[in-house]
Amino acid sequence: MNTRIEYLYQQYIDDNCTEAEREEFFSLLRDESAAGESLNELLDQTWNQLDVYQNYEQEQAGRILNGILADHPKPMVKRLSWLPYVASAAAVLVLSVGIYFYTTSGADKPVTELAQETIAPGSNKAVLTLANGTVINLDETANGEIAQQAGIVITKTADGQLVYDISQSAQSGKTNDPVINTISTPKGGQYQINLPDGTKVWLNAASSLKYPAIFTGTERRVELTGEAYFEVTHHKDKPFRVKSTVNGVNQEIEVLGTHFNINAYPDEEAVRTTLLEGSVRVSSLQASTKNEVLKPGQQSVLDNASNNIKVAEVDTEEAVAWKNGFFQFNEADLPSITRQLARWYNIDIVFEGKPANDLFHFKISKNLSLTQLLKIFETNGINFKIEGRKLIVKS
Repeated sequence: MNTRIEYLYQQYIDDNCTEAEREEFFSLLRDESAAGESLNELLDQTWNQLDVYQNYEQEQAGRILNGILADHPKPMVKRLSWLPYVASAAAVLVLSVGIYFYTTSGADKPVTELAQETIAPGSNKAVLTLANGTVINLDETANGEIAQQAGIVITKTADGQLVYDISQSAQSGKTNDPVINTISTPKGGQYQINLPDGTKVWLNAASSLKYPAIFTGTERRVELTGEAYFEVTHHKDKPFRVKSTVNGVNQEIEVLGTHFNINAYPDEEAVRTTLLEGSVRVSSLQASTKNEVLKPGQQSVLDNASNNIKVAEVDTEEAVAWKNGFFQFNEADLPSITRQLARWYNIDIVFEGKPANDLFHFKISKNLSLTQLLKIFETNGINFKIEGRKLIVKS
């Protein structure tokens, strides 16, 4: 093995490279005769330490490595697909994608000095507001019982979930005034809640869900702002309805039992509903005649300006990647990517000049620090500057 490449490789993934060492490293990488086998061995050694590597075929890894080292023309779509990985592999991922960007762009562009203080990724954070106005900060609350409401016990589990346990007397009780709770996540937060009927909801950053502490009557109705993934408990006599309102446009989802994702952020141009299992009916409340029934693998897009609903087959993995711990983008532009980064890292985004027209295609762990993630873009000529919690994009 080339000991110099081995040294530079370790310096790079440890983020200890000097500018001269970094330039030398990328220069050696462009010489396939010098770098190919050595880099292959180094990547093998690193991935062999990860459990996830055992599920990945050696032949596939070889094809990816060959693509990294190949000198292709710069593509219109930046394809950054890589192995499934965990947070401990973040440094290797950044290295590998950086090499890909470098070899396809044909020039080594220096990484901008970003910030002295690392901006960490988001985590489980949420606030529960009870019907009586009591506010509970869930990430600062101990595990166990956190509140009681009219025969309902609310518990926080050790793995960061909110669970409702309903007594038999509360279940059989009738009321004309349902007790409404609200769970809200800040920018940089996410949370999972098990609703009173057993439905599971994963709430993304900068989102909120209003729901009754107990579902009475002939339907189960909740209201969503932001993004959430639902696994709805089947109940043939009580349809589950999700209402979302974005910039005055109201959408309602009706379902008996299914798995689906709703993206309804106010800074997006449309409300997107993606179905993984079952069947849902998507309706625009502004136009009662506009509704679509989705099949698994389909996504509806309700345009905020026109109220029109369009349905298309999509990659459902992209829609729910956030729930599984990833950012995933299939031919996404820079503004749409940075909107997600803003929510997860709790930052504000400012563009200096017109955003680049490049489209990006990649999947990457949400557990990276912001600096690690930005290195991937900077090696492709998109530069950034961090001032406090403001990210300035110099595209």
